[in-house]
Amino acid sequence: MNRAIIEEDLRNRAKHYSPQTHLEVNYYRIRRRLAYPLPVRKLLLPELPVPGIPVYPWATWMLWALEERVHSLGWAAEWSGDSALQDLVLRDLKALAGWPSFRQYENPDLSLGHSCRLLWLALKRWEWAGVLRPDIALAFERVLEENAHCWDPAKGGPDTAEAILRLAPSERGLANIPLIGTTGLALAAHTVGHHASEFLDRRLRAVLGATLELRRTGHAEGVAYDGYILDFVAHWLEEIPEEDRNLILDHPEFAGMLDESIHLAAPGNLSNVARIGDVEPEEMPFHLSAHAKLLRLRPSARSVWLLNRCMPGRLRADALGEFHSHVDGAVESAPEAAPADAGYALSLRSGWEEQDLCAVVSASSSPMGHLPLDGGTLVIGTCGRWLLDDPGYQQYMQKTERVFTLGPKAHNAPLLNGQAQNRRFAFRDFDLEDSGKGCFRASVNLLHGYPEDLQLELARRTVWLCERDLIVVADQIRGVGVREMDYCWHGHPEAAWWVADNRARLYFPEATLWISSPQTLINGTCLDRLPGSRGHLTLQAAVEKPLPAAVWWVFSLGAEPPAIRLSDDGQALQCSGSCFEVHGK
Repeated sequence: MNRAIIEEDLRNRAKHYSPQTHLEVNYYRIRRRLAYPLPVRKLLLPELPVPGIPVYPWATWMLWALEERVHSLGWAAEWSGDSALQDLVLRDLKALAGWPSFRQYENPDLSLGHSCRLLWLALKRWEWAGVLRPDIALAFERVLEENAHCWDPAKGGPDTAEAILRLAPSERGLANIPLIGTTGLALAAHTVGHHASEFLDRRLRAVLGATLELRRTGHAEGVAYDGYILDFVAHWLEEIPEEDRNLILDHPEFAGMLDESIHLAAPGNLSNVARIGDVEPEEMPFHLSAHAKLLRLRPSARSVWLLNRCMPGRLRADALGEFHSHVDGAVESAPEAAPADAGYALSLRSGWEEQDLCAVVSASSSPMGHLPLDGGTLVIGTCGRWLLDDPGYQQYMQKTERVFTLGPKAHNAPLLNGQAQNRRFAFRDFDLEDSGKGCFRASVNLLHGYPEDLQLELARRTVWLCERDLIVVADQIRGVGVREMDYCWHGHPEAAWWVADNRARLYFPEATLWISSPQTLINGTCLDRLPGSRGHLTLQAAVEKPLPAAVWWVFSLGAEPPAIRLSDDGQALQCSGSCFEVHGK
């Protein structure tokens, strides 16, 4: 990627947006597309019913679309000097500044955060947008007055990280929505020199400090929402003193939060992060925006390496606008392909190139709602795709799609007596190992995730990745209440399948993934499309009592599957010249 490529991409986006008379908003989660007349002069809330959701967050997706439109037109205008494009941007921003209110809900929310940031960025990045400073100042004074209950010190509330950490998890207020809304208020306060900035800055320092401390023990919302937070935080960091800024940027967990993007990237398509939890790689690339924006505050050869391996079309316009200033001549530094803890998942990979292989295993103890109860869930990536997949989002409408994304068959850790995990892990219990010769291992203790009535003594999933063509899984389950184990392996939504000779193959022209187990029966009746699936086919298989010492699965790439030999005691498996072993604990 270089400046010329970025400029061409945003010119093309501007050509798409400039003739439009309506703002098209794709509410993809609920399969609705709406057209808001331009310019949008107030926060419009459609009266369309959404089953199971009395008040749908219409404003969030509308602001995402408006933000993308304005940044595409604005950066194209900035680099070309096109006055017609500038006029379109100024029209849209003036209309936004006139909104009576920026928030849909009672407290600062995502729409408030995006509205304030959009106006703040226009003043910060485009000199020609300065003609709107009086309008924007009035808007910011109005929004600060409307939300005075959020920055009034007399209202109380914790104002240090230590005080937040003493609260119960449900009371900490660390989720992305209030943090992003509060960040928007802080940007507004700084712009107009409002005294609320002192309280809002203190609050944000406390929340971010607590968030980073809790990451040491597994706090996360997943790469999409962790990145969403960083995407906003990057701008707020510009407004605070350097000493305060460095306390956050230098925190050892801050880099780890950013590195989720790298550890969870699909080989050959680094913007396509592993679909573990609620992440939506195409629709929510805010984590990549954060990498681009933080370059303004601190050089990062690692972030430049990542962004240069993303297609421009997969980045939001504001990210491209920021990266434009740093891309030419920037130094790159590739990370090492080694076993990695990505905060809520474990990553094993041979590398990041097209023909490399990656396995990501869920290992989360986070209480945050965007991470489901899916400990041990495995996804497998190569050639830019996740061949073995997971829904990667949560459907909130009360229909069959909700069951597919959140129900017992949503993930691929084994079902025990038909039951999925129903408890959060109190702590993360895992091992990562580099055993040499291109073979890595991850092992996750699942014992405390399953229902107590199963009376489990042992529940562990171990995953090995060897070179670029082999992944082996061993599930050890022991408990007097367990009668059977069931598996649901979801394939990529666009994959073609074939089942024969007690094996399944998942086919793309550039890669064939073979799936087999020496302890299960696999035939054509095992393959089905579950109700609510957006395209994934699911391979289902059962293991009945007496349960073996370990249930083994082999996933391999290549023209032919490898030969497999299981030891007599079931605790070792030989495959492709390697021996994989588990122990009884």
